[in-house]
Amino acid sequence: MKKINIQCLWALMLLLAAWGCAEESNLEPEGQWELSSPTLVQVSNVVLNEETPNELVSIEWDKAYSSARYGVYYTVIIDSVDASDSSNPILELKSDESGKAAVVSLPYVDLNDALYMAGFDPNVEIPLVIKIEAACLSRTTYDEQELTVVRYDDDKLFMSGSATEVGDNVNTAIKFNRLKNGSGEKLKQYEVFTSLKAGESFKIYNGRSSKGIAYGLSEEGALERDGSALSVEEEGVYQISVDFEAKTIQYYKINRLGLIGDALTSGWDADEEISYQGMGVWQADISFVNAGSYIIRANDNWEGILKRVVETDNSVVAENFANANDIAIENFTIDEAGYYTVTLDLQADNYTIEMEKAPEERMYLIANGTDAYELTMVGDGVFATTSYIALQNTDEIIINTESDGSGMSYSIAELIGEGTGDKVEGSATASEATTPFSVAKDQAYGFRIDVNAGTLNWYYYNLKLFHWDDDADGGWDDKIEAEMTYVHPYTFTVTADLTADFESKFFSPWDIQFGAGANDDATALTGTMTNDGGSSNFKNIMASGSYTITIEIAADFATANYEFIQ
Repeated sequence: MKKINIQCLWALMLLLAAWGCAEESNLEPEGQWELSSPTLVQVSNVVLNEETPNELVSIEWDKAYSSARYGVYYTVIIDSVDASDSSNPILELKSDESGKAAVVSLPYVDLNDALYMAGFDPNVEIPLVIKIEAACLSRTTYDEQELTVVRYDDDKLFMSGSATEVGDNVNTAIKFNRLKNGSGEKLKQYEVFTSLKAGESFKIYNGRSSKGIAYGLSEEGALERDGSALSVEEEGVYQISVDFEAKTIQYYKINRLGLIGDALTSGWDADEEISYQGMGVWQADISFVNAGSYIIRANDNWEGILKRVVETDNSVVAENFANANDIAIENFTIDEAGYYTVTLDLQADNYTIEMEKAPEERMYLIANGTDAYELTMVGDGVFATTSYIALQNTDEIIINTESDGSGMSYSIAELIGEGTGDKVEGSATASEATTPFSVAKDQAYGFRIDVNAGTLNWYYYNLKLFHWDDDADGGWDDKIEAEMTYVHPYTFTVTADLTADFESKFFSPWDIQFGAGANDDATALTGTMTNDGGSSNFKNIMASGSYTITIEIAADFATANYEFIQ
């Protein structure tokens, strides 16, 4: 048995030795094959065009080949001619087809952004070198060629850091808005609206990339490359303005933004606040009680004013910047009263304001079961008239969620009162009920019902003719005030002694001021007039005497017809 085992062992050792020699022989060719170099096709100098940012720069070459027919993959490297650190090129990317093709296609915008982040100025020739590396297993060969590229000015700025809303990740940095003048020319000015934490730091970057350039402050307080980090002493929302030509940065703290104007409940006397939501966006639900105009302003003051860019639907710009850069602006306007969600978006690249009306909830005032007047939703469960409703004391009135009276009904238990003031108003308890109510006197009424609070507010105006001599010693103080009588519907009349060359106007001080508007004739005895504090006085009495004056008011009290008869 031992003899047999020894013979088997020797046979096994001989087999292993033979197999090892054969394997070594198979490996030898791996060290003997060759990889040729790729050859770049002549690349023309490139002028990048901002008008065609997606046009492609194509770089082509003749392929490299492995003598052993192994696969070859290509890497394209673009760098400056005098680059001091070859390990950090401007661009490094695979060729098309996941690195297999002998071409790489690069959009203008990608090359332009890469050159900008590398610190090259626009509109000048930039000397670059293109290197094609062919790789096959562990072997590489290459070819390279120089060319010049002229990039366009699409320079951007970003900010990130522990003080910002996005933290330290530069890949999610907040973008600045680059400002343009009225001719559409890009300025070296940037701004961003965002919140900052006090005592924390941030820097400004020229790209959302760790390869971008970081800017901080110099010892003199100017922006400079690789300067010290920026910070603010007070936490809050800021408008941050950067002038990259002057290398300055300024902060304007926004404690509050609000809407103010004649379209709103308090007119031009007080703001309706919109709340900061984050990332340059403000929002609030606001009641617009009239069709009219408004502006946005900061800090309950006539500063930080925002208006609409003329001939746009919703583009927003700062008033002081627009005036300094020939941008035509105007107040915002709302065409229909109602309850709106207002969203002010001051993120780059386009500042906008959006108005979304509240869901369609309906409420109607119905007189005598037939005449339905729709109220406008101006708040959560709050509905109001936008025009005045001419009612008589014989009318039976109900408020209902359907125009035919088939919905939920609301009523009041008391009679709507009357008074002798200029604006007569009152409030009554409203509840779900089907019993009609009435008004105490014929008049043109405004209503506001709050179904959540259970109140119905009502009001009407008594009108007066004011008549005075502007040139006399007493002037306005010696005026006569002739109260007019309401005649259903929408008509007021009075008979009064008027004096030649005196001036006249119709008031319910000071909410209503009817005079001669831009398209009205202030000297005519019959015509049209406009409810506007800036309207002119009438100068239409040429002969002293007793006159009967009649005015017929439009339902919205915006205009009226008048007649003076001696």
